[in-house]
Amino acid sequence: MRVPAVIRVALFMAAAAGLIAALAVAEADADPMTPGPFALKAVDGATVDGADLDGKPYGVMFGFTHCPDVCPTALAELTTALASSPKLPKDFRVYFVAIDPERDTPKALGAYLSAFDPRIIGLTGSREEIATATQAFGAVVRKATFKSGDYTMEHTAALYLVDENGMIADRVSFKEPSEEMARRIAAVAR
Repeated sequence: MRVPAVIRVALFMAAAAGLIAALAVAEADADPMTPGPFALKAVDGATVDGADLDGKPYGVMFGFTHCPDVCPTALAELTTALASSPKLPKDFRVYFVAIDPERDTPKALGAYLSAFDPRIIGLTGSREEIATATQAFGAVVRKATFKSGDYTMEHTAALYLVDENGMIADRVSFKEPSEEMARRIAAVAR
């Protein structure tokens, strides 16, 4: 007896949902890891080297200025979270790594981030330097080209929180509300 296509699709979707849920649980229970080495340029021209950040907590997120919804929403939530966390160390920073070096020039990145909390620092570099940074955090980045020739960037949508010991102590999904983001930032940045 042949199983109808609609039932096969439903079974496939249920299996896929189960796999995604299992991966999410496994990822949430993953042990902290140390980010690998990276060095990128801030919008002011200063070099930010991961080794220089040792000993102080910080955050890292990946995104791009032409993102239509996820990045600006996450940055707005992060801005609210930072504003509601008055006990953060004065030098706590979140580094926004721009993953689209062709469009995200230092000038464009600086203008884009000026709408958000000044503790969010834009970083950019060559495609190779950005690839090194994404690998350092275990993030995924992919360029998706449309038939029209235009493109978008697909990437891990999370805030990586690194503690004073240099360990990625938490990874906050961009789906989290600002209150939860603030709580988790404060727990790592104490």
